[in-house]
Amino acid sequence: MQKAKFVKSAVWPKDYPDGGRPEIALVGRSNAGKSSLLNAMVGPVKIAKTSATPGKTRLINFFDIGEHYRCVDLPGYGWAARNETERTMWNDMITQYFTIRENLLGIILVCDVRREWTEDEDMILDLARQRDTRMRCVLTKIDKLSRAEMQTQKALWLKTSGQPEEFFKYVSVLKKTGVKEFEDYVFKNWVKEI
Repeated sequence: MQKAKFVKSAVWPKDYPDGGRPEIALVGRSNAGKSSLLNAMVGPVKIAKTSATPGKTRLINFFDIGEHYRCVDLPGYGWAARNETERTMWNDMITQYFTIRENLLGIILVCDVRREWTEDEDMILDLARQRDTRMRCVLTKIDKLSRAEMQTQKALWLKTSGQPEEFFKYVSVLKKTGVKEFEDYVFKNWVKEI
């Protein structure tokens, strides 16, 4: 587990921190558990704010992880409770970050395992493909399902996404299941190779 520190929040590119470190972006539906996953990866000190209210992350938040890379917590999508102006602005923020950030190393799509793949996830996958950026999907909250329910949901995600099994990682922040393994995967397979 590596030490982490908050660098800054930003909305537009002029406010981003310098691009000297490779960045890994966390993106997902509001309330999927992005901030909780980030906290679990770098604990025990919580560096990202979490909330039971979907759409709490309204800025792009940058966190330095150890000496090697940076995690970027992006605003969640699917903000049903927000107005159209806010949703458009957040969509622009995410799209612009993905499009112009040259030091973006990879994208972690964070999803609640109890949901299923939708057009919103297709949009993120398309952005990753457009810039030829590696991507994995972390399915969170696996502790909420029985073993049988988990198997059903795994099959559903594979079918609706059309992605291979290795595209998905499964974690429970609450029970710390799969978190260290995922952190190790990111560091060894994405960061360490550069």
